[in-house]
Amino acid sequence: MSSFMDPLDEPQQLLVDTVWEQFAKAQKFPSFRYVELVMRRAGHNAVAVLNSFPALGGESGYRAADMFRPRPTDGPVWLTLAGLRHVRDSQAAPIISVLLEYMRALTKAQDWFLQDPFDFEGELPERELRDTVVARQPGMDPGLIPWEAIACVADREWPGLRFQDQGEGNGIGRLGVLPEADFDTVEDYLAAVVAALTPADHPAELPYTDPRALVRSIGFFDVTCELVIRRPLVERPPLEQSGRLVLDVATEAEFLASLSALNELLARLDIPKKNPPHALGRITDYLTKALPGIDRAAVERAVHTLDQIRVLRNSNIHTKPNADLLEAYQSLGLAFPVRDYGAAWDSIRAYADRAFAALQEQILAARPASTGTETPDDPAAEAPSTVVPAQKPTA
Repeated sequence: MSSFMDPLDEPQQLLVDTVWEQFAKAQKFPSFRYVELVMRRAGHNAVAVLNSFPALGGESGYRAADMFRPRPTDGPVWLTLAGLRHVRDSQAAPIISVLLEYMRALTKAQDWFLQDPFDFEGELPERELRDTVVARQPGMDPGLIPWEAIACVADREWPGLRFQDQGEGNGIGRLGVLPEADFDTVEDYLAAVVAALTPADHPAELPYTDPRALVRSIGFFDVTCELVIRRPLVERPPLEQSGRLVLDVATEAEFLASLSALNELLARLDIPKKNPPHALGRITDYLTKALPGIDRAAVERAVHTLDQIRVLRNSNIHTKPNADLLEAYQSLGLAFPVRDYGAAWDSIRAYADRAFAALQEQILAARPASTGTETPDDPAAEAPSTVVPAQKPTA
């Protein structure tokens, strides 16, 4: 998902700039033959560059820039809102703004269904582009709006719109793949597009059958840190917070309270230095420095999972998705939005349990040879106070 929102590489940016330069002049997209020649003279294959843009919804799905497939020579190369987001010309902003306003209006128009709960034949409402936008923004000067360019982009923006271009910068549209498109920024809109068009191959919800599994794995992790790197990293949380980690939840309030307790424990990890401010941002470098032989990539994966808990908590369960929040949901095996708070909390605990266990394993695997001979028979006897009574870590 994140690759769809990433900055473009040099050939991709050149293609976007080439298309935009002609589009801004004529308010229509240039031919593939033109773009292909410009790219070839710059040392790039236009088809290869177009194919390098991440696609959502299949090979011929939604891209930042695209062409007719499989016969690009028959038509133009166009930009979608995902492509306009990368345009460095301020003239792109009004196009994005008007299309977002248009989609918000189409979303609001669905309130018409609320007038008759027993209308079984109603279809998605359609609205004319110009009249709809002007009516919602009475202070705008229609003469300053690049209507032809807007209609041209709308014709390709199928995740948000089903648009019929009627010429002269106007047309009739209704919502596309998205059931709602009430977004204030193009980034929020594209995050929703990613969520709608990405196959459901994200990590599955993990089973969690032992309420004490997470606190045990945190305890094992902390004891291992003290034995191997001579420093416990888990600060003892207040009893109320510690207790929440072993309790099931049933309501949203309980879910948020438990999520906060786990997030607070992560934030209070005793990692030296203060930059970045959150402890999870410092732990990878700290462990790598303390144990040069540690598998940094494995540590980063475990820390990334724990960091998604921080993102989820700090979002305060937003009603609108954004890219970071959607990634956190997917990384923790959750559907957006949460409906079953008990199952969601169990999945979060299961992923956190797995992440702490992975960190413990990597620390043990990277310990100096001498450390293994110094492990006491009962590490719990010498372990620091932590979430649970410490037990002997397994090698």
